[in-house]
Amino acid sequence: MKKNKRIKVKKKKELFILGIISIGIICILLTLIINEKKNLKNIKANYSQYVITTGKTALYNKKKKKIGILEKNVSLELTKIDSQTYKSKYFQIKDTDYYILCNNIKKTEKKEKKNSESNYLVFNQNIKTSKKITLYQNKKKRITLYNGINTPIEYQDSKNYYISFLKEIYATPKSSKLKTIKKENTSEKEAQKIAVLEYQTIQNSCSGYNCINDTIIKDQITKLLENDYHFITLKEYENYLNNNIHLKEKSLLITVSEDNDYKKKIIEELKIPIEKPISEENQKIKKYQIKSYTTTDNILKMANKEEVVEEKPQINNQGIAVLNYHFFYDAKTESCNESICLDTAIFREHLNYLKENNYKTLTMEEFKRWMYGEIELPEKSILITIDDGAFGTGKHNGNKLIPMLEEFQMNATLFLIAGWWDIKNYSSPYLTIQSHTFDMHQYGSCGKGQINCATLEEAKTDLQKSLDIIGNSDSFCFPFYAYSETSLQAVKEVGFKMSFVGGMRKATRNSNKYLIPRYPIYNDTTLEKFINIVK
Repeated sequence: MKKNKRIKVKKKKELFILGIISIGIICILLTLIINEKKNLKNIKANYSQYVITTGKTALYNKKKKKIGILEKNVSLELTKIDSQTYKSKYFQIKDTDYYILCNNIKKTEKKEKKNSESNYLVFNQNIKTSKKITLYQNKKKRITLYNGINTPIEYQDSKNYYISFLKEIYATPKSSKLKTIKKENTSEKEAQKIAVLEYQTIQNSCSGYNCINDTIIKDQITKLLENDYHFITLKEYENYLNNNIHLKEKSLLITVSEDNDYKKKIIEELKIPIEKPISEENQKIKKYQIKSYTTTDNILKMANKEEVVEEKPQINNQGIAVLNYHFFYDAKTESCNESICLDTAIFREHLNYLKENNYKTLTMEEFKRWMYGEIELPEKSILITIDDGAFGTGKHNGNKLIPMLEEFQMNATLFLIAGWWDIKNYSSPYLTIQSHTFDMHQYGSCGKGQINCATLEEAKTDLQKSLDIIGNSDSFCFPFYAYSETSLQAVKEVGFKMSFVGGMRKATRNSNKYLIPRYPIYNDTTLEKFINIVK
């Protein structure tokens, strides 16, 4: 009986011990499960596809051997985590055999690659060293690699090589420790020369060969994009010339001389750089001046650095409105009862319309050269003339005309009765002085302007006196728009190149150069009438 009792006691002890062991095992298992969950929670909390280091972080190779140190604020892209990641506590850096531990990192946003870098071609050269190397960003140390590196050169400058490491660009100083070796890193063709397309002005309403409509230039650039051209910055172009970067074969530089809102809008809409013109010359530069008559086909040839010969189109039927004003006054404080008196407020409306609609106001020299076929003019060209030199036109008689011309920076021509007022009263860089006779601006005995009643010699004498004062024989204006065969002969023999009358129609190259028509402007010429005249 005692023996059985001892056996029962022994079994109870064994069962108790076994229970204790079982409870311990269960506790251990529970602890492991809890810790595993904590680790998993910790891993999940730290994981993101894009992270940044929050302090010094070790860099490991595939065998989990420490090979370097990442400093604070190093951006990384990670491979998606899986069950193996939970066990190892290592995060793999995407598309590499490098790893980091799951701590000392935090979530960040994806870092977009600079558009400019997409134009670069990697060098067919590597930097190679087996010694410790330090990589920098913005002159700050970012990564230290204990066993050196062998990697392609992305680009360079006078002090540094720039390489791609962990999907970021880093600089490493050039030194005797770093060797460069040849390596076939890319088979893509490299640009040997860069074409430069130069525009002068972009507007939405253009006149002249150097002005390009903004819609047209957008169509041209869109066509270039469709043909796989890459647009570079001026800085990139300079780096290319210095062999600091290699560019793709279809790289292209666009420049525009005039900065305005149309240029800025195209940059924003098409997402391309447009730069200021290049002043220096270089054998690698192939510059093309884009004109309003440059075709899209020629644009593509220029981008391909081909020789392009463009012929300026001839404008044979262009008409230019020649406006004829007389007197100016301020209707608020002055009065003028003649039909040829014009309120300065109305004249301001005229000038403002011309400015807002991009009209070119011509000098008499420009108009003369155009009439003689020496130059071409923008479609929206106009000649402003003023007769006599009386009320409001000079600094001595009201001074209304000149301040407005200078304010709007618009050109005009004054046909001055040279013997009546001092020419010094009309001095302005925007006002050309021409002849309106010396002293024959009155009706003669023949019922017409006195110059038409005079003999040939009398007319020539008067005209020569006016020329002695004015000193310019580009043009003459007949008083009262009237002329005769004798007065026409006198004008020609004295040496005037052109003369003006009335006519209410536009001047063309087919017009008689000594009977050039003009539009008289009266006090009842509304803005609507004015617009119809200049269109």
